[in-house]
Amino acid sequence: MEIATLSSPSMYMLRDLYSRILRVRMVDEWISRLHEQGHIDHIASCRGHEAAQVGSALCIEVGTDFTLPYYRDLGVVLTIGMTPYEVFRACLQAQSRGDSSPLPEASARDEGVHATTERPAPVLHWGYQKHNMITGATPAATHILHAAGIAFACKLRKAPAVTVAYCGDGATADPDFLEGVHFAVLHRLPVIFICEQDCPEASSTAQSTLSSVALPAGIERLSINGANVLSVYTTMQAAMQRAREGRGPLLLEMYVTRPTPDVTGDPRDPLLRCQQLLEEQGAWDDGWAQQVRAWVEDEVEQAWRDALRDDGGESMQKREAIE
Repeated sequence: MEIATLSSPSMYMLRDLYSRILRVRMVDEWISRLHEQGHIDHIASCRGHEAAQVGSALCIEVGTDFTLPYYRDLGVVLTIGMTPYEVFRACLQAQSRGDSSPLPEASARDEGVHATTERPAPVLHWGYQKHNMITGATPAATHILHAAGIAFACKLRKAPAVTVAYCGDGATADPDFLEGVHFAVLHRLPVIFICEQDCPEASSTAQSTLSSVALPAGIERLSINGANVLSVYTTMQAAMQRAREGRGPLLLEMYVTRPTPDVTGDPRDPLLRCQQLLEEQGAWDDGWAQQVRAWVEDEVEQAWRDALRDDGGESMQKREAIE
């Protein structure tokens, strides 16, 4: 399926996209520090997903549209409007609640662990009611059904809203995923399903988990390089316009590559790819980049310290009590 993309972002928009990706990257790194220092037991990094998440979420009309992220969607929640401080507090609060329930089967597949493995801490259930971001359940694909239901309600009310639901490739094997897509096609709903497909190479030629899924004939499907924020942004712009025009649901498959710890300078890195796009437009400036990095580092580190201060060691105390 082909979809006409809208005009490319300007130099200023591309710089904004770079800044947002950098911010997501740094928040993700500071979440890792919470894990390394023993404040939280479990992390699900969004590394490698940043361009797919930021480029698509920036096209969502906050307060009008509805967003249903999945647990890796740090870039989505930050773009929608959560602050780094709120993200860190969410991580610490999830730890303080504690949960040793088994991982759902689909989530276990996505994480590469056995379905009966005990989870040291719950996955993050992102939610931000004031910005129409819906909290998802632990099972991997139930929010796909919720997205179809929300889109159906919006259509009945003739509301000018688009519903956007994200998932990992592990969720596509869940019956709830297929049920949600079928319902959306049947009622020609204004909903976009985004599957963040992890693969060795972030390209549209990669093997898709959806190739073995019996998708309904009426669903429009498009595969794109999720490491290229420019491609993601322009494609998502057109997809949102298409949905608002009442042309039915759309399935966007975004190929992303999660890096291994020993790999540096990978050209599939969304941050490096965005830098290359700026360089191609003659818009890259080392001085500007250093200023942006310094500003983002200060913001994220301060938010991290504030979150730990306000947590008051509660997450550590709860962990020690459980152990």
